[in-house]
Amino acid sequence: MKRWIVLATLLAALSACSGRTVVTAEVDVLSFLDVSSLDQELTVPGFIEVYVPDADDNLVTPDGGYLVKSVPLLDRLVGFGVRVEIELENTGSGQLEILASFHLAPANDSANIYDGNDDVSLTDTSVSLAAGTTQTIVLEAAIAQGDSNLALITGEGFRIGLYVRANGSSTVSYRLSGLTLTLQQRPFDFIP
Repeated sequence: MKRWIVLATLLAALSACSGRTVVTAEVDVLSFLDVSSLDQELTVPGFIEVYVPDADDNLVTPDGGYLVKSVPLLDRLVGFGVRVEIELENTGSGQLEILASFHLAPANDSANIYDGNDDVSLTDTSVSLAAGTTQTIVLEAAIAQGDSNLALITGEGFRIGLYVRANGSSTVSYRLSGLTLTLQQRPFDFIP
């Protein structure tokens, strides 16, 4: 009798699903990253570029970023969103100009996801950071169905990364305090 009740409940739940049903999942990427690459202090001798998360153990060289894979139904993605929070502190005595950019690339772009070949900068922001001040910058972007950038995300996965550039002469401490991806899928799009 219990089996029939479970089966009837399952059938009722599935009958409520249609090809228009959208499932939204939020992924906290920070929980998958090496903690040592999320918090650094750097001396800026006029100009420096940093790439996070780091795939080649060298923060100042562009690389393949972070490969997001093993997420079911990526080929049925109908929406994608990102929210990044970076805490900055100018611990030196000079002014700094900071530019941060979030990049998205296909899974096979493992060499450099920041060069503009098959990858895209989804969002960027810039701030002026006076000596002794702190500021949190937020990068947010969303891709909806029909946006050509959604094609970068396939069943094989996709790559993400942050490009941060600092101009000036000072010392900056940064901490990546938030990196959340929002994936929207239509798992039942085979149902009319």
